[in-house]
Amino acid sequence: MSLTETIELYLTEKRRILDAFPVAVLERAAEMLFATYDRGGAVYAMANGGNAGTLDHFYCDFKHHPFVTEDKTRPLPADVRRLSFVNLCGSAAELTGLVNDIGFEDMFAAALAPVVTANDLVMAYSGSGNSANVTKALEVAAAAGAGTFAMTKGDGGRCKDLAEVCLVVPGTSRFPGQVGKNDNNFHFEDLMLSINHILVGLLKERVAARHLRN
Repeated sequence: MSLTETIELYLTEKRRILDAFPVAVLERAAEMLFATYDRGGAVYAMANGGNAGTLDHFYCDFKHHPFVTEDKTRPLPADVRRLSFVNLCGSAAELTGLVNDIGFEDMFAAALAPVVTANDLVMAYSGSGNSANVTKALEVAAAAGAGTFAMTKGDGGRCKDLAEVCLVVPGTSRFPGQVGKNDNNFHFEDLMLSINHILVGLLKERVAARHLRN
């Protein structure tokens, strides 16, 4: 396969995924986000590997983007409620400390357990849907009555059963680097950022509409 054909393969797979994208599931996730914001809850997010790095982007977008004017010249007034967004992967010191003290599988659960409430939303990103540190944290979140959203691929793994709303990226891949156990992994990671942007944009629209009414 030529370089051109291989590049076109990636883009063709992407189009197929987008055509089959479960829009209704993401709509449910947006409604959970709105409800969390309306009741003053916090959003907690977790992922592993490169996806943990993507959560830094989430943190920046969710914390700031919905709460500035459209031209970005100034923030909305201070009386407009902000969203509390917590990146559970944000501190290398905390993560390595938790792993060292209680183990990898319990690190997110231990970070969540003392603070998560029924007002909150916990967002989990796991390609396999079976990452033990993610599934244990979802169990903690559910026990606290928090809303839970997961994004996975393949068959959805345990996250599909544990999360209140689970978005499973459809399709499969033949592109180099995302076959076998990594099937569809690049597309999953691409869509993770797209989902962030969709949710942030929807929240910005909702916040702006309420601000204008008031």
